[in-house]
Amino acid sequence: MNMRNLKNFWLFVLWVCILFLGGCSKTEFMPDPEGAQVPFQSDATQTVEQLLTASPAKLFYSAWQKSNIKNILKQQGSKVVFTVFAPNDAAMQSAGLNASAIDQMPVEELDSLMMFYTTIGLVTKDELKMRSDNFMVKSLLLHPGLYVKYYDYPESNSQYDLYYYRHYVGVKGDDLLMNGKSVGKVNYLPATNGGVYIMEKTVNRPVKTMLEALKADGRFTMFIESQRLADELFLDKIGGDIEAVFGFRPEPEDIMRDYAYNRLYYKKDWGIETPPYPGYIGPNITVSTLFAPTDEAFHQAGFQTVVDILKFNERSMDGVFFDENAYTAAGGFPMDTVYNFHRNWGRMFQPVTSGGDKTANNVTVFYSNVLRPALNSYPVNIGGNPPSEYAYAMPLEFSLSNNNVQLKVKGSEYPAATVIDADINTLNGPVHVVDRLLFPKGFKLK
Repeated sequence: MNMRNLKNFWLFVLWVCILFLGGCSKTEFMPDPEGAQVPFQSDATQTVEQLLTASPAKLFYSAWQKSNIKNILKQQGSKVVFTVFAPNDAAMQSAGLNASAIDQMPVEELDSLMMFYTTIGLVTKDELKMRSDNFMVKSLLLHPGLYVKYYDYPESNSQYDLYYYRHYVGVKGDDLLMNGKSVGKVNYLPATNGGVYIMEKTVNRPVKTMLEALKADGRFTMFIESQRLADELFLDKIGGDIEAVFGFRPEPEDIMRDYAYNRLYYKKDWGIETPPYPGYIGPNITVSTLFAPTDEAFHQAGFQTVVDILKFNERSMDGVFFDENAYTAAGGFPMDTVYNFHRNWGRMFQPVTSGGDKTANNVTVFYSNVLRPALNSYPVNIGGNPPSEYAYAMPLEFSLSNNNVQLKVKGSEYPAATVIDADINTLNGPVHVVDRLLFPKGFKLK
């Protein structure tokens, strides 16, 4: 990066920090535990374990005692600082975690439970109240076999990070929020070696990918099937064009890999990616935010069946072709544009330099408490090789109506969509259910 580009980049970063409080601080916070000192907490007189002993989270503490969490924390360093989010007894019992269940749980399950609710570092009440965004905390619980893009230390040459379950913590009024949901009143107990939050609810650990959650839900049949069938139509058209030019038709997997790798296929980014070759270890899961339109959202737009959507797309078949000069697939369907705003922040319209470079993806995990007008200036893409003028700002406009989150593509003349079900947590991040399609400005339905 030359000096001009470097200067532009840091000026833009400063602008972002001013516009979006917290966007540049502790997004992927993981302090060095070895030798770390606990920031001064004037009312801290007891350790985390002492606080748990006397807290209304006695069931949680019994699980803590039976698990190996103490040894797990010791492995982080002799002066480790940590924060525990402990559900109280009523919350544990509501989740089926009574004394009998805890006694019968294998130690490995108890370890996972304790690690899920424990994070390295301080997460103080005062810090949460200062923020307009959520504080992402990385739990100690690892999901084997999953790898995300490496964010913790940008100067590192590593290409991936291990997948640790994360909690997005915030404060709304007197309530503590975890992943957009209230877990009760803020009840923070500072400790000499960290802190404890006593929660009135447990937090569900995500077990499904976005695609699995959508399929299991049943409200998104048209959204899923129209994309799957559009992919088949696209690959068939490109395969036919390649056959006409070169005399052979590649398999669909070969077309996706070698000739049409820029298309946002329906499984991409909301599942777990298939390794490109045996033994591959690298990013295989994307964590972001999905705005999922219900079947009724399609009906409101005039699409009664999946067949209606396919017929609408087929009107633009001439726009899908194999470019012999570029040796790649080109074009797409009209609904690809709409789905791109639901799934990928409309990045198909991201500025590109003359050399084909794009600014890097920024963090885009937003639970419902952050879907506010302040998000409208958030840089979806920033940094990397291109100078700051190629940064890509949020293409969606968020608003509130009677405490309901609404969103639309900026400048669109179509009605805003309303989030009717928020914060469905998945391995890929939150799913927000919307009641309308996100049409861009000038989109023609007829």
